Amino acid sequence: MKNLALLLLAFSIILLTACGDDKKEENIDVEKNPLGALMKMGENMKENAEKMEQKTKDHKNAKAINYEELIKYLPESVSGYKRNEDPSGASMDMGEMSYSSAEVRFENEKGERINITLLDYNAAYSMYSMATAMWASGFKIDTSEELGQSINLGENINGWESFRKKQKNASVVLGIGDRFLLTIEGDNQKDCSFLKEVAESMDLKKLALIE
Repeated sequence: MKNLALLLLAFSIILLTACGDDKKEENIDVEKNPLGALMKMGENMKENAEKMEQKTKDHKNAKAINYEELIKYLPESVSGYKRNEDPSGASMDMGEMSYSSAEVRFENEKGERINITLLDYNAAYSMYSMATAMWASGFKIDTSEELGQSINLGENINGWESFRKKQKNASVVLGIGDRFLLTIEGDNQKDCSFLKEVAESMDLKKLALIE
């Protein structure tokens, strides 16, 4: 944990430097050059912030799709699990910002759960930007307690997978089309593979094309 704290401190310093420098490092080997990965993350965050600022202007009066439509993209079944309740959702408008959410839960015979949440941030790009900024950097963290790394499941579908080794809890978070945020969490997993299979069973490519 001490090494992780030092790593995050270094990131804070590098981020401040990277945001003021237009030079970019290409073809960074993340495993061999963690400092380079941090610099790349800072550059990605800067670019993401600029992109989201423009999207905010372009979609000033846009609204997130209603939660009932969002629910249709949730999986109806998960292998080895049963849905223990109907999907739920909500839509919220806050002035020029709006977002919606949909959620469903599955449970197996042992009481272990799979939770799936889908959010639409169509008119709340600043919130989306903060959540997804580092994922395109190829960043990876591996400690005795947790393994976390960025992942890609298709064009404009990037995210972060995290596995807590002792608790055996896993999570996959995906940013889809610079708009949607998908979170899948599972109890008693061996890694994040099964959760990524659940994500790939959904029509993520169609979501990524929605403007």
